[in-house]
Amino acid sequence: MGLTRRGKNWYVEFPVIDDGKIMKLAPYGSRSVPGIKMKRWKSGSIKELAERLEASKRTELETIGIPSAKHAALMTFKGLTDAYLADKKIQRQALYKCKKSWIENRFVPSFGARTFASAVTSERVEAYLEGRRQEVALATVNRELAGIKHIFSWALQKGLMDKNPLQHLKQEREDNVRDEILEPAQFDTLQQHSPCYLRPINLMAYQTAMRRGEILGLTWDKVDEKKGFVRLSAEDTKTDEGRIVPLSSELRATFVELRKTRALHEKHVFLREGQSVANFRRAFAVACKLAEIGGFRFHDFRHTAITNMRRAGIDPLTIMQISGHKTMECFTRYNSFREPDLSAAADRLNTHLTLAHQAASKTPATEREKASASA
Repeated sequence: MGLTRRGKNWYVEFPVIDDGKIMKLAPYGSRSVPGIKMKRWKSGSIKELAERLEASKRTELETIGIPSAKHAALMTFKGLTDAYLADKKIQRQALYKCKKSWIENRFVPSFGARTFASAVTSERVEAYLEGRRQEVALATVNRELAGIKHIFSWALQKGLMDKNPLQHLKQEREDNVRDEILEPAQFDTLQQHSPCYLRPINLMAYQTAMRRGEILGLTWDKVDEKKGFVRLSAEDTKTDEGRIVPLSSELRATFVELRKTRALHEKHVFLREGQSVANFRRAFAVACKLAEIGGFRFHDFRHTAITNMRRAGIDPLTIMQISGHKTMECFTRYNSFREPDLSAAADRLNTHLTLAHQAASKTPATEREKASASA
């Protein structure tokens, strides 16, 4: 009971009494009693986040209980998607409106409102995707596949289903890899033309490779200012796996300033006029235009941050741990990371960026001096 580890991942396990509707924590010592079963939840590779999940699940099982998987088998697909869209954490995601549109205009009409959720199999989804391939671009098909897979992975995490029937469906390779990054001087110029509320958001993306939704959804309880980390739980990330993101000294100083103006009624870190930032697309586009930066999207900060980490000499495995990338399967054989490794990575990145920005600010003056000397 409690935490167990299999391979690189931690799992939370509890003996439960399942009446077909609600699962409750079984009394201590009753594990061998008929009718008692073990319920397991996957957390990820970080023990600290697994411990938080363990405490959360224990509290739920001891109080209100968790919906039974038996009961979930009778849940309709529309019932499942309604529950998904009603989740406050899903509603805070940057793609919430897009997901809501997919569900209401695509998924539910295609699979049927009264269809049992358990009857939405990988074969049915693949048939749906095949039809969509004839209508839209491959990138759109991949985004919709990711959207419907997340519904079922969410249901699995919430204990509404015993397994994700779509976990083996893979996105097709897209031939549209972007290679846009910002050099230090360009970033400085972008910051000069960005509104005050947007600058810390840009800096967070530029230095940590965190995704837009992870940044906008960041709350103060996830920020460990004392040790210099952002601790994301599985529910905060696109990959459904928690991770620890180290903060450079510049970001730590930024969080100190943000806390000074923190709105007591708002738990989110990044605010605009006392309210959490929901959309900054237009403001970012205007800043890029004023800075004369063309073809750069906010998501390209991930590529920029990862490139800077590599330039700073941080090893690829540590970069993947910070950014949350799950590719390069050979990396899964390595051990879990410790916080000192991540802190060292943040310090090295901060040193690299400080020197790069200093060099960028000195370069124009040096060129003018050379021009004057030659004249």
